[in-house]
Amino acid sequence: MEHLIDSALLDRRVSIHLVGVGGNGAQMAACLARLDIAMKALGHPHGLHVTSFDADRVSEANVGRQLYSPADIGRHKAIVTIHRLNQFYGLDWIAHPVRYEVFETNRHSPPSADILVSCVDSRSARRTLHEAVFDGGGRYRYWLDLGNTEASAQVVLGQGPRRAQGEESLRLPCVTELFPELLDTTVADDNRPSCSVRVSLASQGLFINDVAARFAAQLLYELFSKGRLCQHGVVVNLESKRVGPINVDPRTWERFGCRSVA
Repeated sequence: MEHLIDSALLDRRVSIHLVGVGGNGAQMAACLARLDIAMKALGHPHGLHVTSFDADRVSEANVGRQLYSPADIGRHKAIVTIHRLNQFYGLDWIAHPVRYEVFETNRHSPPSADILVSCVDSRSARRTLHEAVFDGGGRYRYWLDLGNTEASAQVVLGQGPRRAQGEESLRLPCVTELFPELLDTTVADDNRPSCSVRVSLASQGLFINDVAARFAAQLLYELFSKGRLCQHGVVVNLESKRVGPINVDPRTWERFGCRSVA
């Protein structure tokens, strides 16, 4: 089975909300800039426009493991990343150095875009994004989520309700439908800031973010270059060196415990 791209994304500039510009997010932002160039080279009329959200500032523990240098310490991650890409590629992307939920609360109408790309590290943040996708307003056409532990990661491209293409088209389940434990309010988040690179590496391996971002970017590249996907996600384990695709297939979704994607 395969998923066909939402046709609305083929004839205008594609807007993306990138939530989180840390380990996964900074890598993902750089991949999106390269994807923008590739899409235009392949004939897309306008490419991508990215708006990023992240209230965090660069710390010493981020240097080396994330895409930040000692000169960036103390500066907002969102501003550093987007400004650097704008300068390097001549883009006009936007950075908001605030949490997504704060930005949403302070606006008269909720923010919307074609694609939501989430690179968050807490259940509370992912619950906020789940609500944004499933609030009934059809705010996003796709939700691409990247998540990881020390040596494993999952990447899932999904669609919110009423985003399937026609009666015969299956809606792609989102990450919170395939991995409902991500919404479990009984599990406490441990997202305390690390005081050093060594402590940081104890909670997340050095290259797990790189792997997650590349698989996520590959999904978008296939979606825009081929117009279709046979897999809409992947599960990776760097310790065992295993990668498992998430096929566009209800039988695959049932193995994750997801039996309905209405």
